[in-house]
Amino acid sequence: MSGTSDAAGPWVETVADLWPGAEVSFPGDGSGRADRELRFLPNAAAPRLLLPAGRPGVAAAALRRYSHDLTAKQRLARAAGAAAARTGLPGRTLRDRITVRGGGPSVEDRLGEILGRDVVVVIGLGPAARANRKPILHALTPKGRAAAFVKVGDNAATRALIADEAAALEHLAGRPLPGVEVPRVLHHGEWNGMTLLVLSPLPTSARGRRPRAEAPVEAMRALAAVDGLARERLADSGFWEAVRAVPAALDDPARAARLGAVIKEVEARHGALDLEFGAWHGDWTPWNMAWHRGVLRLWDWERFERRVPVGFDLVHYRLQERTRRPGPSPYARRPGDAAAVLAPLGLSAAAAEATLDLYLLALCCRYQRGGAGPRGEAVRAQADGLLDLLAEHTAQPPGGNP
Repeated sequence: MSGTSDAAGPWVETVADLWPGAEVSFPGDGSGRADRELRFLPNAAAPRLLLPAGRPGVAAAALRRYSHDLTAKQRLARAAGAAAARTGLPGRTLRDRITVRGGGPSVEDRLGEILGRDVVVVIGLGPAARANRKPILHALTPKGRAAAFVKVGDNAATRALIADEAAALEHLAGRPLPGVEVPRVLHHGEWNGMTLLVLSPLPTSARGRRPRAEAPVEAMRALAAVDGLARERLADSGFWEAVRAVPAALDDPARAARLGAVIKEVEARHGALDLEFGAWHGDWTPWNMAWHRGVLRLWDWERFERRVPVGFDLVHYRLQERTRRPGPSPYARRPGDAAAVLAPLGLSAAAAEATLDLYLLALCCRYQRGGAGPRGEAVRAQADGLLDLLAEHTAQPPGGNP
């Protein structure tokens, strides 16, 4: 590898992992002598995807991915970009490239064996600030037909998340979710020192949309009830037992002590309350779903859990929506509209306030656990921000200013 920029470096390393033993060069020389050439979209300074050169149908198909988060203007722009990609012109104008020469069997060879057909991959890589950053491959036939989506676990944290997602999808495979389609696990196994989770593709289209302000409440109800619902006193629930165990699992004594104190205060406020418990997706956002032909397609199941307070998915969805708006993060201060947000689920005001506190605490615990290791710096900042917010809130008398 040569001449890697800060932004492009992790992408070049990923290509080297996926084409083991190959000579991987950046910037590519454009000589046409490479076995494979991958072009950055839009460029190596701000990469979003790596597209295989000379495959206009593959590039077009990769750009035809739509989520509920996209505006009508963004959908039109993406459809126009996909149509243009079929001509091959955009691919020829993408100047930043990685070239691959030689090497042994590649990830495309392995996926071809798994799927029983020749495939070409489009490579994505999550945001650099995320501790769970991992390669996501869109595997397509050479003519551009979707064959699979593939998550690649290249470290202990991402391998664990991939295992969790595989287990969640296997669990859901035998259970009906009216109006909701989830991916099927086609393969889960090791390759070249990494874990591959190969999932069936979920169809989306530019026209398969609903008003962006409409949250999928009925689908959330269906998921919550997928294993049945249970009403329990919070302090006696398995959910709360798991929360109380988190501080002891943290390596940082100061953080553990602060989190333990917050947990005690939250229990003092809400422990005697009876709440309904069910399943939640764990990261249900407008960009992890799409409607297509009247069915909600829902992906990214690595945070799925059972027996949490009903309402977590709806709170998460609405707060994540707000992260797209200008201004401070919605997690910078405790939201004051829990009752209104959770009213569609029929929660009382007291249950809604408790559910918001418990959601923020569960998210804080997730980030505190995920903040370990060299990739955890950004997560630690989020974890500490939530811990500060919860500590400030629980220091106020109940019913005080939220």
